[in-house]
Amino acid sequence: MADPIDVALTLNRQPVRLRIPSDRRLLDLLREDLHLTGAKEGCGKGECGSCTVLVNGQAVNACLMMAYQADGAVVESIEGLAEDNRLHPLQDAFVDKGAVQCGFCIPGMVLAAKALLDRKPQPTADEVREGISGNLCRCTGYAKVLAAVTRAVQTRPSPRLTAATPPAAPRYYRPRSLEEALEILAQRAGEAQPLAGGTDLLVEAQDGQVSRAGLFDLTAIPEIKGVEDRGNHVFVGAVTTHAQIAAAPIVLRHAPALAEACAAIGGPQIRNRGTLGGNLANAAPTADTAPALFVADAVVELVSVSSRRDVAITDLFTGPHRTVLAADELIASVRIPKRPGVRAAFLRLSQRQGLAVSKLSLAAAMTFKDGHPDWVRIALGGVAPTVVRAFETEKALMVGGYEALRQAQDAVRQEIEPADDLRSTAEYRREMAAVLLARVVRRLAEA
Repeated sequence: MADPIDVALTLNRQPVRLRIPSDRRLLDLLREDLHLTGAKEGCGKGECGSCTVLVNGQAVNACLMMAYQADGAVVESIEGLAEDNRLHPLQDAFVDKGAVQCGFCIPGMVLAAKALLDRKPQPTADEVREGISGNLCRCTGYAKVLAAVTRAVQTRPSPRLTAATPPAAPRYYRPRSLEEALEILAQRAGEAQPLAGGTDLLVEAQDGQVSRAGLFDLTAIPEIKGVEDRGNHVFVGAVTTHAQIAAAPIVLRHAPALAEACAAIGGPQIRNRGTLGGNLANAAPTADTAPALFVADAVVELVSVSSRRDVAITDLFTGPHRTVLAADELIASVRIPKRPGVRAAFLRLSQRQGLAVSKLSLAAAMTFKDGHPDWVRIALGGVAPTVVRAFETEKALMVGGYEALRQAQDAVRQEIEPADDLRSTAEYRREMAAVLLARVVRRLAEA
């Protein structure tokens, strides 16, 4: 049985202090302990958005967040949206536009829309679509939902965050420094497992592959957070979220393929929680950030109680869901060298445009001199047990010209090792790898 822990937060403008089992998810705390059932248990994997709540103003999937990760936070659920017996303008707009049917997914949609309007009071139609792209509905359809959000724009109240009750002294594993985290990992090797955004790990816990009681939270450690300009390279902390990376101007300037990859991951709720370090440690062959880091010549910093070491991103993965990480090591950061004049891009194919794992992905980075390539990097995901760096394809592209592109397409078909699976065939992946290569090369050449 999981040890009891004390959690203090501000929920719907009211201070809440509870003693709960350490393996409670935020969704369980809301539904089972507090009987706030507006957030629904849908897919349990962060794909449907039915469990969406706001944590410190950001839309997150409550099914993929541990309750203790909300300790000291401001949490808003659908039950707290109305005030003084009056519906929030968004709720009123959803009713007025007929955007509510069964109601299962609507609380999450309303809260996702609120997070958007609090951040962007006058969103464009495309921004509204993006804001609710992490929420699925099979009853109403999306036209009325979009109309409801648009109607609410002019009547939206000013965003308000109430200061949280000071958190109770932690009796669970939520280290406040990297040194403390590494000591926990060393002392409890095989027992404690690091947790950041939880967008992969808590899905595995839902399926019974790992225990939620054995997780410890890394998101309160300042040394491994944020994006910084450090002279000759860009520093990205391991627990920096995909949303933060996608929006960082320095990443857009020096590693645009990484910004595009992070922007393509999941929906807003997933990007608000998922982290770069978690995506790399999970080591899925389809991890979207990996090809983008391959073409940036990134270096990953691994740390333990006794050592620090740098590993080239190309040497990090040893197989599907396997890395060179030792049992007592954590990913601390990723360093991206600055390369003057670099042009880079990321493309992917998936079953649908959002909220789907890539069938294959391709990242490219190039510099040009007198209109011809003088430095090239190509990497692909989802086409082999690990990410593939396409060296022969790069050599073909260095020649330049139309014939070089055709030869590069032939080379990329030969360099990858796709397999048939439920999502696609090997033949399809080979052909589409060549198509994506042509698209990305033309895009960079014309930039």
